[in-house]
Amino acid sequence: MSNDIYLAPPGSGLPGPERLLASSLLQGMRALLSKDRLSRWLQHETARSISLAASLPRPLSSRRVLTPRLTGLEDDSRNWSANMVLQHLFIVIGGIRQLSEALADDQAFAREVRIADVKPEPAAGPEQQLLLRHAVDEYTALIDSLGNLRSAGRHAHPWFGRLDLRGWHALSAMHATAHRRQLQHIVGQLNQADIRKS
Repeated sequence: MSNDIYLAPPGSGLPGPERLLASSLLQGMRALLSKDRLSRWLQHETARSISLAASLPRPLSSRRVLTPRLTGLEDDSRNWSANMVLQHLFIVIGGIRQLSEALADDQAFAREVRIADVKPEPAAGPEQQLLLRHAVDEYTALIDSLGNLRSAGRHAHPWFGRLDLRGWHALSAMHATAHRRQLQHIVGQLNQADIRKS
């Protein structure tokens, strides 16, 4: 019997109904929550994610874990380690920061956003905890300086279409929540495996 894991390729996206639901949630967050509330949400979820990864012994934080398909995560992202999840969050928040700076200056963002371009490396290590914490602190400091975030310019997300600055900020919080849930599954499965061995 083969132990191979077959997952959809990077960038395959979400199932149609789930994508519509996620888009509706994103638009609701964008419309109803203040930028400060969204920043606190992002910071809270980031702290939880870092804490979850830090709860694992170092060798386990690099062990890939096949999780169930979770709402908001495409199939290709299901076989990551805790460190890979943090690296992905680091990559994404850095990209949203660059994009936000462009939109705030009423400049076009030159790069197409592609899901396949923000995948982590299997070799990601525990240094991702500090990198992510600093990146989110720098991003939220930028957002704090930018007024109400209702930019005239927009930039396309491959799943959710053209988003303004406020939409991208809402996405940062929603994205952090999806991957915190993934980390809970990773840590839970590793802890269960450890209990079974003892």
